[in-house]
Amino acid sequence: MNKIIFANNPLDRSSNLRSDKEWQSSSITDENTCFVLFNSGKPLIRVSREPGKNSKIYLAHFNKVEKYLDKSYTVFLGRLENQNYYAIDTGGQKETVSISEFDEGKFIDLRSIAQSISPEETGILAQAKSMMDWNRSHQYCSKCESSELRVVDSGCKKICDKCKTEFFPRVDPVVIMLPIFNERCLLGRQKIFPPRMFSALAGFLEPGETIEDAVIREVKEEVGLDVSKVTYKFTQPWPFPYQLMIACFCEVESETTKLDEDEIEEAVWLSREDLNRIFVGKSPDRIWIPPAMAVAHQLIVSWMHEK
Repeated sequence: MNKIIFANNPLDRSSNLRSDKEWQSSSITDENTCFVLFNSGKPLIRVSREPGKNSKIYLAHFNKVEKYLDKSYTVFLGRLENQNYYAIDTGGQKETVSISEFDEGKFIDLRSIAQSISPEETGILAQAKSMMDWNRSHQYCSKCESSELRVVDSGCKKICDKCKTEFFPRVDPVVIMLPIFNERCLLGRQKIFPPRMFSALAGFLEPGETIEDAVIREVKEEVGLDVSKVTYKFTQPWPFPYQLMIACFCEVESETTKLDEDEIEEAVWLSREDLNRIFVGKSPDRIWIPPAMAVAHQLIVSWMHEK
């Protein structure tokens, strides 16, 4: 199983069922169907009170969500073990949903709870949250300014009835890379980071770019280094709001950096020994890296374990 948070979605997305109106109508009201609720972008979580046990998604059933269906975005997520899964946005305002209806449930920011949930459930939440965010942010046609979009395919597509343009959920690809030279890797620090935190370099892909081109460009722009080789490692869905993090190693031709100070205010070359000291809290400069839920963390750990 992939250890990367948000990258373990077990659902069969069953895209062939999205446009089957008869099936969807019976599925919504099925007593075994599960609903993942969101409010103000936060998922409803059943928080564990027992040490060592994972918190879980609060999975509601039709009788508890029926009154929200007509006034909320509802998206079909897929199927798992003969159960159907949907996500519901309860309206974005706290007063639209009474938390007392859902015993032991609490709406919690996904970033803050992700590491306390099983890898599989974070995968479901990544899909659900990105779909909720897309539906909220795409309400009107970008070609016909005041034309409201019609939701079809169980929340997975929208159509402008005026100009017939179809809109689909978007994914924004981001390359995140670890420059490597002479058995050391380069970490950078942005001004917006918490004090003493360093991370991998990253940037959005631009139109017409390959992954390799984007890595080469971003490393040159941010730290002034020439890349000689790019090695793809893994990806991570990042639902804030709907990004795909593409993690890579890249070998560079020198260690002499020239920082774009608008992007990177400081950069450090670190050996595996340096990183080990950081992980055990003995870094002389008190440097720290992002937590395990971040793909930057997993990329750094992966390099540490490479021979």
